[in-house]
Amino acid sequence: MPKISREGREEFLPGLNGKVALVTGAGGMRGVGRATVMKLADQGADIALTDVHREIPDLPPAEVRTEWGGIDTVSTEVEALGRRSLPIYCDLSDPPQIERMVDQVMDEFGRIDVLVNNARAIIGKDKVPVTDLEKEVWDHFFSINTTAVFLCTKYVAKHMIQAGNGGRIINIASNASKQASANGAAYSASKFAVLGLTQASAMDLAPYNINVNAVCPGPINTDRMSYWERDQAEQRGITQEEFRGQIVESSAQNTPLGRIAESEDVANMVSFLAGEDASFITGQAYNVNGGQLFH
Repeated sequence: MPKISREGREEFLPGLNGKVALVTGAGGMRGVGRATVMKLADQGADIALTDVHREIPDLPPAEVRTEWGGIDTVSTEVEALGRRSLPIYCDLSDPPQIERMVDQVMDEFGRIDVLVNNARAIIGKDKVPVTDLEKEVWDHFFSINTTAVFLCTKYVAKHMIQAGNGGRIINIASNASKQASANGAAYSASKFAVLGLTQASAMDLAPYNINVNAVCPGPINTDRMSYWERDQAEQRGITQEEFRGQIVESSAQNTPLGRIAESEDVANMVSFLAGEDASFITGQAYNVNGGQLFH
């Protein structure tokens, strides 16, 4: 983006300079949310980032060991790049908190140009056959993975429409939003719903120049918390990180490009969809899976 300096020289500013991005689920040390926040900030955006307060049993071992500071630490990293940052703790399973969170962002920045719906429910309790799946688990997955995406889209899009500057909404879905697997009914169903919401929202918001797209990662090397991985590690008498390493290695062997995704791979696609080069793209769902799934 060119800008003429006071000395008459043409300078180039980052592609998202002057924009404000809101990213949910951004507190993980190795997560997609943090990688996305840093990528968008590097592109020039000011950042509002949100996550839920988690107790120690709900944190990955590495975050406990290093006393990771969640969105407060990520916010400091953003400010080190010279961007403004607003960390907000928000339980996305509570709709009134979502509305208050969006209002806080508007009060602080006065605009939202990019929304990244990245937060997801902690997996593990859902990894059972559908006949054993508890309704409470089903409801929780839909409240975080689907309903929160809908509500964030609803509240943010209203402000985008009022501002009249268009916008970008990017939903983080999954391979599981296109192809389900055994013992994954709640997760897959909630992520399939995200693609339906993406397509419908894209059509509803197109008249206002608001583009809505989804990113569908395969396995990601995020060190994210999984109750199932924790239980499996205990049964095998190894650490959760050792068991996670086995999963990463196995997934890499089943990926044509020979590795699983890093968080930055997903963040790169989000950055593209947030920028001007994607101005004529809406209602799409992009795979970032190293060739694991073509759909």
